[in-house]
Amino acid sequence: MSKLLTDHAEIRAWVAARAGNPAMISISDGHGGFQTRLRLTFGQRLINAEGAGSNQASGVELVPWAEWFAEFDRQNLGLRVPVSDDNAQSAYQFEKRSDA
Repeated sequence: MSKLLTDHAEIRAWVAARAGNPAMISISDGHGGFQTRLRLTFGQRLINAEGAGSNQASGVELVPWAEWFAEFDRQNLGLRVPVSDDNAQSAYQFEKRSDA
């Protein structure tokens, strides 16, 4: 069972409870431009603190929450997460919000 989160405070709390961070990646749109894809990373700040990482790992850039939520709302997305806490931290997905 899952639920769709759209409230910024709820999303931040869900991510924080799993030691996650907001991130983005830019990918080619195939027409000379780029599309922004949202991501959540888990454990990246710890890697950075230990000196083994950077703010951009494997093309994923850690970004401030304000920037992340601006893109989240621009793309009209929701964050689908499991209701139970016995899930892996990567068990989330983005989906378009309904206009209902």
